[in-house]
Parts: sequence; C-alpha cells; structure tokens
Amino acid sequence: MNCLDFRRRMLADPFCRDEDILVHESDCPACAPFAREVRAQEVHLRSALQGITPPQGMAERIQLAARFDQRSAVRRRWWYSAAATVLMTIGVSMVSLFSTSLDRSNVALAQSVINHIEDESNHLREARPVSVGRLNHVFERFGAHLAGDLGTVNFAAECVMRKRNGVHLVMPGKMGPITVFFMPGEMTEAEMPVSSARFSGRIVPTSWGSIAVVGESGESLDGLGERMAAAVDWPQRDLAGSDLFRRGGLATTPLVAQQQDS
Repeated sequence: MNCLDFRRRMLADPFCRDEDILVHESDCPACAPFAREVRAQEVHLRSALQGITPPQGMAERIQLAARFDQRSAVRRRWWYSAAATVLMTIGVSMVSLFSTSLDRSNVALAQSVINHIEDESNHLREARPVSVGRLNHVFERFGAHLAGDLGTVNFAAECVMRKRNGVHLVMPGKMGPITVFFMPGEMTEAEMPVSSARFSGRIVPTSWGSIAVVGESGESLDGLGERMAAAVDWPQRDLAGSDLFRRGGLATTPLVAQQQDS
C-alpha cells in the first residue's frame, strides 16, 4: 500500500483495522501522524454532536407555524415533515453517540473504565503475547519506558479515556482476562473501587495520574496496580495540567486507534 491509498482509506474510515492499514501506519513515519490527526478529528466531531440540543419549544413553534397559513397547507405540511425529520435525525444521532464510548467526558472515572472495557470487549479475546518492542513503542509515545517486568501482555495500545490519552493493556488472569489502564493526568486522591455485574477492580492513584486494574468478578488483583506502577517509569511532571494527553488540540494530540502487535 502506498501513502496516497492509505490516506484515502483513512479519510473514508478513520478507525479501519485492516491489516494492510495497520502495517502501513506502523512502518510509515509520515502517515502515522496523519492517521492520528484524522482519528482525533473524528472523535472530536462525534463528541461535538453529543452536545447538540434542539432549542426548547422548537417542536411547538413548528406546529404553531403550520397552522397559521391554511392557504399553503400542502407546502406547510412538507416543511413541517422536513423539520420533524431533522429533529428526529438529531435525536437519534445524539442517543446513538451517547450509547457509544468514544467520548464519555461526563461519566465518572470508575464508570468510564467499565464502559471502555465493555465497548472494547473484543480485546479481551486476544491470546497472542505482545512483544517487548511493542510495549516499549506504546509507552514511549508518552515519554515513559519500562522499568520492570509487566508479565504476559496479550494486548497493548493507546486509548482514549474520557478527555485524555492513555495506555490499554490486557493480561491473562486466573478467572479470565485482566484489563489495565494507565491514565496519565487522571488524578485521584485515594483508591476507588470499580465494579459492574461482570467486572470488579480498583483505581490506584499515582504521582502522574492513576492506574485501573479490572478483572472478572472474583479475580485476585491484590498488589497488581502497585506492581504495574513500579514497572513503568513515567515522566514526572504536572500531567494534570498538561496539554500533551488532552484531546483539545487536534493538531498536536497523539490520538491513535487501538491496534494489536502485528
């Protein structure tokens, strides 16, 4: 695949995970930033659509206007129908986008972790270990590097958690897959629980943000968050106020769709 074909396909489907797309993005230093920017713009656009709210009383005003001019009833009915269709389309889009997890900025951090795992549940089925080179590549995007052994990792990629970029890992556990999120800039004052009907875990605070470790209910996760924190050396800076991992600046924010080691 050449660069022109890659960019055309990225513009058509920013989250395409075809093998040739992933290989080209990994190998081409010119196209990788382009792909990140296109995905960032797509996420930003979908996030903006969530905030669209029809003006209060718009439906009532449309109905009143339709009754004012009986002499043009046919034309009025057409206009009313078109306006109602637009309202319905906006409403459906808002509900659909809200039901996805591309942007859950108004959801509490613990619930965002559960939402992310459920929305990306296909990664829980990954069974091929990720290479150390792949792990280093993912963490180096954040200025971090491995300082110890993480253990077996079956999936590693950048991800978006609320309004910031982070690292998404999936590791094997005794009860099933264990998900680990490194969330720079997501500052918490104390440990907090994470739970749902299926999953349970906790969020561990660090000096640079927080780490979420979540497994199937009944999975033993004692000390795993602390072990993950000790195994990765993160840059010591005020990430909570930094623009590096925020999604606001589309041109500079490194947003990457999740991709497995190829």
